[in-house]
Amino acid sequence: MHHPARHWYLLIFIPAFFFISDATGQTFFLRDTFCSNQLLLINNHLYGPDNPVGTEILPGAAANGGDSIIEVRLVFFQPVIYVLDEIRCNSDTVWVNGAAYHENFYVGQEIIESGAANGCDSIIQVNLNFSGQVLVKIEQTICEGDTLLVNGVAYSAFRLKGEETITGGATGGCDSVVQVMLTAIPLPFSEITDTLCPDSFLIINGTRYDNNNRSGLEILPNAGVQGCDSLVNVRLTFRELWVTLGEDLQLGAGDSVCITPLYNFLPEALTWTPTPPCLDPDCFLYCKTFFSNEQFLVTVTAPGGCVLNDTIRVNVKKQPHYYTPNVFKPDTQWPNNFFSINASAGIVNVSKIQIADRWGGIVWEREDMPLNDPESGWDGTYNGQQANPGVYAFWAELEWWDGTTEIISGSVTLLR
Repeated sequence: MHHPARHWYLLIFIPAFFFISDATGQTFFLRDTFCSNQLLLINNHLYGPDNPVGTEILPGAAANGGDSIIEVRLVFFQPVIYVLDEIRCNSDTVWVNGAAYHENFYVGQEIIESGAANGCDSIIQVNLNFSGQVLVKIEQTICEGDTLLVNGVAYSAFRLKGEETITGGATGGCDSVVQVMLTAIPLPFSEITDTLCPDSFLIINGTRYDNNNRSGLEILPNAGVQGCDSLVNVRLTFRELWVTLGEDLQLGAGDSVCITPLYNFLPEALTWTPTPPCLDPDCFLYCKTFFSNEQFLVTVTAPGGCVLNDTIRVNVKKQPHYYTPNVFKPDTQWPNNFFSINASAGIVNVSKIQIADRWGGIVWEREDMPLNDPESGWDGTYNGQQANPGVYAFWAELEWWDGTTEIISGSVTLLR
């Protein structure tokens, strides 16, 4: 501890006083103020803080030969005391009156000479408390894939241990030290592998896996040990099976067509919807004449139990298909040696037909002409004679399957 030298004042002669005289002598009154570290010697008596008042008799010291009396009335001021009681960091140094206080020297008393307002000394009682760095330990278990941020540093399965100093993070503004010691739990891992039928699918963790999405990694939140996520690796394969009825068809009323399913395996069973008029329930060929729109579904069972489906739509136009030649030659081979009308089953009859030359004269006509029968048509004669080659116009009334009729017309070239 640092203690400045104390000053002692010995006063023998006192200039500041007043007195009272009488016939027997003189009485002096000594009144003054001093600091507590000062002493006065009066008439060989010591006055100080513990003895501030007294009466001194000086025999024969008065001018008239009588005794002199000194009435001592002193006041001693106590020093100003300031207590320095603080908490500081271990790395700090506090200077008081030129003395260094630190974690190894933290208690003491310093006297500041004439430091008080009244000119007396002041005393500083030093009582410091030095606090070390605050140590915090983080010891915990984390899941693989998790990240713990400490002082801006990421700790994970790739960085399990470390020490972080947080400047000013402790009470009083001191640094705090965080020791990190983590343990990583491996995430549970499983696989789902399977071979499915082409149209099958699985829903895993809300994700649909099918022929177009065969693999993936699913994270199941909190499904593992101690609340960790669980990983599921999905790997699916699909049997290479297929069945098809072909593209949709565009037909005219009365057209006939056969629908044949194609597949790359030997079916164990085959069914149609709607059911066709086949004797065999596994009707592999569906032939029909169409007068309206229809849709067919074929369901095929493959070896191993896979069931495959395909649909085809037959779109039918109300107007049936028919054909008239634009040229014919009577002396050529059959059936190109006649002019006739060929039509689908949607046309049931040719009610009337007429053929005229270029001047409008009728050279041939017939009622209820059979369809698709070349020899029932015009053979290129007129009144039993060969008609002249050239272009002829025709007109015909066609009767449809539903009882309605249509008038058609056109031209045909006769060649010789």
